Amino acid sequence: MTLRSLTFARWSPPALTWGLVALACGAAGCISPKDDYKDFGSRPLTQREASVADVEQTLCETLLGQDLSGSFYTSCLPKELPIPFALASNKKVTPAADGLTATFDLSFTPLKSAATSMTDTTGPLTTLPATAVDANCAYTLNIGTLTLGAEANSLMRDLTATDVVLRGKFQNVDRSCAELDGEVKLINLKLFGDGDICVFVRAPADGSIPAVSDYSCDPMGLHPRAP
Repeated sequence: MTLRSLTFARWSPPALTWGLVALACGAAGCISPKDDYKDFGSRPLTQREASVADVEQTLCETLLGQDLSGSFYTSCLPKELPIPFALASNKKVTPAADGLTATFDLSFTPLKSAATSMTDTTGPLTTLPATAVDANCAYTLNIGTLTLGAEANSLMRDLTATDVVLRGKFQNVDRSCAELDGEVKLINLKLFGDGDICVFVRAPADGSIPAVSDYSCDPMGLHPRAP
């Protein structure tokens, strides 16, 4: 065997292949999957900020994140009556820990028909049991019996409504609306259809009576009426 044949045998495949790889590694540096994995694992992790939400909040979640509590002027207009009656209401809304739902506490006192401020009340304070607010910001308040004294209604006589229910929804931080259900037997007034509306408007800081002209409340966004 000649020196040439020995040289060729030494550099023939696979020896030739590995020799070329060695030359390439020496010239440009080798890619090592094992070393690259170790390098990736040693890199510091990027921590997500706690405030970054994984999903977009619903309108109700956003609303419940605001302060919905406070003093509210409540004006109710049954569709068969020409003039609304009003209440001085205090709302307390407590969001649940997950921010998806809430608890709603409401108390109110009837306002005089000629009231010019939130302090022009008449009759006793009514405090309702806490009620649940669902993930659509809708709620149902079971009031039961509501009495409006002569000073608190346009008919100027004591009126007592029975089976009174408010099916409402928070619309924004300063306003909510509700369907008013019930019956005033003395004047044969039945409020069991759509269109008898109460609106809650945040009272100004000076205690004055805010103007209310919009008595709309979409029934599609409310809890269904009990059968």
